[in-house]
Parts: sequence; C-alpha cells; structure tokens
Amino acid sequence: MRHFVLAIAVALFCSPPSSGQELIPVEAFAHEPGLQHAVLSPGGSKIAFTTVADGVNVLVVRDLSDGSIQIANVTDLRTEGLRWAGDNFLLLITSKVADNTEVRGSIDFRGIIAFVLDEDMRSHQLLHRRSSHIGFNSDLADIIGIEPGTNRVILPVRDADGTHDLVSVDPASGRMSIVGRGNIRTRDWIADHTGRAVVRLDYSQRRDREVIRVRDGDGWQTISDERDIDRPSFTMHGLLPDGRLAVSTTAIYEDQDSRASLYTISLETGDFEDVVFSHDRYDLSRVIMDPYSNQVLGVAWQENMERYEWFDEEMNRHQGIIDATLSGQNPRIQSWSQNRDKYLIVTERENTPPVYYIYDTQTPSIGSIGAAYQAISSGQLRPRNLTAYTASDGTRIEAYLTLPEGEGPFPSVLLPHGGPTSRDTGGYDYFAHFLASRGYAVLQPNFRGSSGYGHDWKEAGYGQWGRGVMQTDVTDGTTYLINEGIAAPDRICIVGASYGGYSALAGAAFTPDLYACSAAIAPVADLDEMVDYSRDRFGPWHWFVESWRERMTGDRDNRDVALLDDLSPITHVEDISIPILLIHGEEDTVVPVAQSRQMNRALRRVGADVEYVELEDGDHWLTSAEMRTTVLTELEQFLDEHIGD
Repeated sequence: MRHFVLAIAVALFCSPPSSGQELIPVEAFAHEPGLQHAVLSPGGSKIAFTTVADGVNVLVVRDLSDGSIQIANVTDLRTEGLRWAGDNFLLLITSKVADNTEVRGSIDFRGIIAFVLDEDMRSHQLLHRRSSHIGFNSDLADIIGIEPGTNRVILPVRDADGTHDLVSVDPASGRMSIVGRGNIRTRDWIADHTGRAVVRLDYSQRRDREVIRVRDGDGWQTISDERDIDRPSFTMHGLLPDGRLAVSTTAIYEDQDSRASLYTISLETGDFEDVVFSHDRYDLSRVIMDPYSNQVLGVAWQENMERYEWFDEEMNRHQGIIDATLSGQNPRIQSWSQNRDKYLIVTERENTPPVYYIYDTQTPSIGSIGAAYQAISSGQLRPRNLTAYTASDGTRIEAYLTLPEGEGPFPSVLLPHGGPTSRDTGGYDYFAHFLASRGYAVLQPNFRGSSGYGHDWKEAGYGQWGRGVMQTDVTDGTTYLINEGIAAPDRICIVGASYGGYSALAGAAFTPDLYACSAAIAPVADLDEMVDYSRDRFGPWHWFVESWRERMTGDRDNRDVALLDDLSPITHVEDISIPILLIHGEEDTVVPVAQSRQMNRALRRVGADVEYVELEDGDHWLTSAEMRTTVLTELEQFLDEHIGD
C-alpha cells in the first residue's frame, strides 16, 4: 500500500506540467481525473475524492492541515459520487451491471459502501438489494438526507410487497429502521432539517393520478391531487428556509413559461404560489441543496458556462468573493463545511480542465489543491468556443466550435450529442479537445430537441429523428463549416455516441454525399427494436415507453412500425456508401449491444466498408480509462485513414 501513498502524494503536490507543443497522448484524455467526486468534510478539515494510483482506483481522504492521507482500494467498484455522514463516515455511491430475471437485459444497480475513517478504512455495503427486509431495488443510493447527531442515512427503499418506504440506516452497523411509510405508488420523498420525512409524492400510471401528501402528526394529509397526468409531472427538490416546497414541473400550463423553472407549493393548500427562479432563455439545470439542513440554497442554469443564483445571502456573498478572486475561471462552489468557514471550489475554462481550490474564510485565502488532469496543461488545449449558425429554415442554432492550430480549411468532425434531450455545455470536453489536438475542427450543435433551451425547443425535436430538424440542424452545421471555410468539404466525418451515434448513422444513410465517413459509439440503429427493448423492460404501457414513441414519431400513441423502420439506419444500409466505424460496450444497459451487432451484420451483408469494435465489459458511459483509451485510439486511426493528412 505504500506505493499508492507515494503516487497519490506526488499527484497532489506536484506542479501542473509545463505547457508545450508536443502531442498530448491518448491516455491523458482517457485517464480518470486525478480528483474525482471531491467533497469537503463537515468539519472542513478533510477532503475526500477518488483517483487512480499506479493503475489502481483508490478512495482518498486527505487532511488539509498536514497533508496526511488515508486510502482504500476501490478498484472493483464503479464509483459515482461521495458524501459524508458526519466527520467519521464516508458514503461511496457505486453502481454495477447485473442480470435481472424481471426485465429484458441487464440493469445498473446503485448502492452505497460506507467507509469508517479509522486506521484500516473499514467498509461495508450499507444495504443489499435483496435481503429478508427489502424487496427488489435497482437504486439503493438515493440519499434524502443525513440525520443530524446520529449521522444515520435516510434512503427510500421498496419492501418485498413493493411498498416504497423511507428508512434510516446506521452507517457504522448497517442497521435499518423505517421512518416513513409509503405505498406501492410512492415515488419521491422530502425530509426536513432533522431528517424527518415531511412530504411524499405518489404517482399511479394506471389511474393517471399524481398526489402530494404532507406529514400530519403520525399520518399524511393530501394537499394536491392531479388527475389525467399521463406521466410524472413534478420533481420535488426540498424545502426553502421559509418552509415552502420547491418544485419544478414538466407540465406546461397556460400561464407558465416553457423554460424549466423553480416554483413553490404551499404545504397548507397545495397551490402554486411563486416563481422562485426563471431564466428568460435557459432552463433551470439543477437545484443546489445544503447537505446539512436539506434546504434549497440556490439554483444553477447553463449558458456557455454554468451560472448561479443563491437564495442564501451568506452563500451569495462568498460566491462574489470567489468570482472576483478567480475572475475568468468560472469558479463553482462544489461543497462546503457545515459552519461555512471553508469551501471547495472547482474552476473550468474553454481551454483548461478542472482545477480545485480551497477557500478559507478565516484566513482569508484561496489556494489550489490540485488539477483534475495533471497530464494536460492549459497551454496545450485549443479553446472550445460558443458560436451559432443559421439553419435552413432561419432558426438560430447554438454550437461549440473547437479549432485546431493552423489555417483552415481543416479536416472536420460533426459531433452531435447524445440524449437526445441533453445538450453540450462549455468547458473541458475530453472528446472534442482530443480531436482538436489531432488536427480536426469539431462542431457540437445543440440542435432542436436538445434540453436546456426550454420545453418548446425540446418538443421541436419530437418526431424529427433522422429526416426532420434534429438531423437537418446537424446537416446545416456541416454546411456552415463549409461555407465559412472552416471544413474541407471532402474531409468531414460525422461522429457521435448514443443518440449522437444514431445521428452519425442517419447522416451516413440519408446524406451520404455530405460525409467522408461515420463513427457511431453505442448507437441506436433500429428504432422499432429499441421501443421493444424498452417495452420489455418497463411494460407495454409504461410512460417511459410512450415517451420514446413520442420522441421518435411525435405521437405517444403512434405504433406505426413502418415509420420507425423508415427512420432506422439499419433498414437503409444499401444507401450507405461511406466507411463506418461501430463501437459498443457488451454490458450497455441503455442501448443494448445488439443494436450495433445487428447493424454490423446488415452492413456486411451488403458489402459495406464497416469496422466493428466491441468493448468487453464496456458500459454505455465509457466509465473506465481502458474503455475511453480504446475508443479514442480506434477513432483516431479511423479518422486518420479516411480524412486525415
């Protein structure tokens, strides 16, 4: 274990590498961040994070006063986050792929490993997904709160009858007790500053009914009962300091703006009261919670970089100090001590990966504690700049453009994002920055159907797969690169993952003359088969399946197989005349690997130029450095062969 300590100490205390013009190796982009899931302890004396030392994934607890560290080997765990339960317990949120007989295909199961901060960093699974006390649970890591004083962890859990209860778990022993009784329709809980369940949301798809209940002594009182709700419409975030419930909603009312906003609901009447936050252009992206009081402290939204509005005056004052000190670096408050004397800050720029700082309000001072990617310095990366172009119907499309060194026109890559209800944002992007480092211009369009720009923008993509505006917006981005002299017209490749992989294959099938090649990672290739896959997992009438149909066809009740076939690249392989690269993880639980396997076979049957790479134990998100290294290496070779110098 000593060599782990040495490797981590070197990574944390050495200076960032000097900038230079040498080619950055693939591994530098693919490597896990040197500080990942970083979080400050409640007392403010320690920072916990995960990292890689000598090829081994480890959990690290570093003392900020003397630099001493404690470590635990977490190589066999896929880590997703960290949270403290008092100063003596760390909760590592993990996930793993496992087969399940109740649905088609594999499922990602989330759970919590509790670590005791002692000499040996003892650990144990907090809850087991199958036991004599609980039923089938795919997620046992949805932390509602930490009970003050006892440090018990508050979690929702389904019992053997499917009842969705709230339980309190001792992080030292794993002993569990029920602190809130729900029913089979309960899907969300809110706890107050004491960890006590005070609000509960129930949703029944069979009855299209959504109910909000509040604690009334030992029972529950209904304050909102909505009928004809075809899918869950409320997301409950927590209580504001004045005791009102903060929610966002997917429902669109006549007097409601189309952008995702934050509202309050009265716990007495259930009525909407105020708009707490709404931006005139962008959606609310996240609600910022205080991990110690469970109260809503502020909100964030995404422009080019993430922006913030704090409802708490103290947090707002400190954000102002941090912004002034780290001007131009887009600082974000990531976590803070319970008495708010120390803050963990992360910065990110268009040409710089994340860098972490500690803000000590008592000194006062802000000092760097390490960079997320030690092998990459700011001078080595090309900036990803927010730009915009005009689609063929006159609509303005925002996009991120990363140009390599030199003068154009360049070999270029169209890189549509996944989702499709997602979006690209500013800052470091290992994929785009890697491609630019290899001499490619990269355009990442936030086409219609993307999230972040309001419900109307997202809904504009419904029924627009393949041949509609979601694809033509990407096509128009290609035309923009050509017309601006950025892209060499005969050296453009379309590349994407997940929905972006579908878009890459659609580009090859429906506009083959526009691209010299296409690379699709974990793509959807057969839309009807994808709907079947979701139906087998969730049931034929589940709102999620209906949502897939709505997004693909524009009508949640549309079961026109011929339409889905017409939009599926797999049924148009005869029209594909350019080289194709397919990459897929065998343990993908979002888009099954069968999508790429079948696309590969279909392309080979018609004699197409196709290369297929299957990632052993690979998941949908490329969570390991090994997966990312393989993908980037294969892509680099593919692009060099077909559009490189």
